[in-house]
Amino acid sequence: MSVESLTLTPTSTRGRVTLLAAVLAITSVVAVAGGLLWPEPAAGGETYAYSDIAANRGLWWSLLTGLATMAVVNVPFQALATMFLVQGRGSTWATWGGVLMWLGTALQTVGVAGWATAYYFPTDPAVGAAAGDAVIRAANNDAHLFALMIPGAALTLVGTVLQCVGLFRSHAVPKWVPIALLTVVLTFVIPGNGLAGLLTSLPMAAGAIGLGYHAWRAAR
Repeated sequence: MSVESLTLTPTSTRGRVTLLAAVLAITSVVAVAGGLLWPEPAAGGETYAYSDIAANRGLWWSLLTGLATMAVVNVPFQALATMFLVQGRGSTWATWGGVLMWLGTALQTVGVAGWATAYYFPTDPAVGAAAGDAVIRAANNDAHLFALMIPGAALTLVGTVLQCVGLFRSHAVPKWVPIALLTVVLTFVIPGNGLAGLLTSLPMAAGAIGLGYHAWRAAR
């Protein structure tokens, strides 16, 4: 029985890490595409008017739901891949970073769901333009819309930085991988949507894919 366990465990690990790497690659690419489709507010800023959402409420709902799903899978999988790779030196950094990333992603995705709801349902034609516009104006308050999203994003950012320190200290991956992942810091000053979003989304996607690839190689 013990011989069978020793024989099966490496194969099982390889299969799981291969799945992890594949999911990281797919969700990273989809997230980049979603950012390009993300609408920009006509008046600028971070909040949207009734007229910004009403005509494309289906796209808005689909984007937020899809991107939240990608995040709730991609970020924890990045944390798992890092903890798999960083076993010795730097493992404490990687572990604490992973904990913060999991917690931050949970808060962030709940916040995104609230954001989607705050705009999607008031723009239902059955509600009426005047009533829907009034609801959205009332909801356009940073304390309402971003109460969970901003703390969640901040925790995810700090967790990613800690994990990158672990990756640097462990030398488990080439330096370009954690450097690419650290572009998450720029998302607090560069918009995440449209062509400008590519400045951060492409390096972050490359870093996540590289992380999965090296985890897959290590499992082999």
